[in-house]
Amino acid sequence: MFGPWNDIDEFTSRIENVIGGYPIGDPWATIELCIDQLETDVDSAATVYWVLGVAAVGPWMEWCDERPDLARRAEKALEGVVAVLRRREAGCTHDAHPWDGGPFVVPDDLTTFMYEIQEADEWEPDPEYPDDEAPYGADFGVRMRCPRNVAAFARNPAALSGMASDLD
Repeated sequence: MFGPWNDIDEFTSRIENVIGGYPIGDPWATIELCIDQLETDVDSAATVYWVLGVAAVGPWMEWCDERPDLARRAEKALEGVVAVLRRREAGCTHDAHPWDGGPFVVPDDLTTFMYEIQEADEWEPDPEYPDDEAPYGADFGVRMRCPRNVAAFARNPAALSGMASDLD
C-alpha cells in the first residue's frame, strides 16, 4: 500500500488524471487524500511524492476555484513541510545538490518527475548486462528525498504554480 492507494503508480496516475482533466471519481477526494498524507507524513520515503502531488495539483485547484479552503490547506501543508525540512537541511551529508550551481528549476511535468523517482527507486542491475547503469544516476531517488531538495520543491513559488503564498 502507498497511503490510501495500492501503489505509487495508482497515486501518480490519479494526480495525473486530475491535472489532465480526466479524474477517476471525485478529484477533490484525491487531492484531499494527498494533502492528508502530506500533513501526517513529513518524514518518510513517500514525502517527496506528497509534496510533488500537492504542487502538481496547485494550478488545477486555482483554475477550478471551487475549493479555496482546500487550496489554502495545501499551502499550509507545504509550509509545514518546509518548516520541518529546514530544520533537517543542516544534517544533509550530500556533497552536492542538483541546483547548487544555478537557480532552482522546477521540472516541467511533476508527474513525470514522480515516475522518474519511482523508476530510480525500483531499478535493479541486470546480471546479464554488467554495464547497465541506473537511470538518472546511482543515487537519484535518495538525492531527491534529501531534506534540502524536498524543501526546495515545497517552497519554490514556481512549483506551487499560482498558489497564493510565499513560502520563503
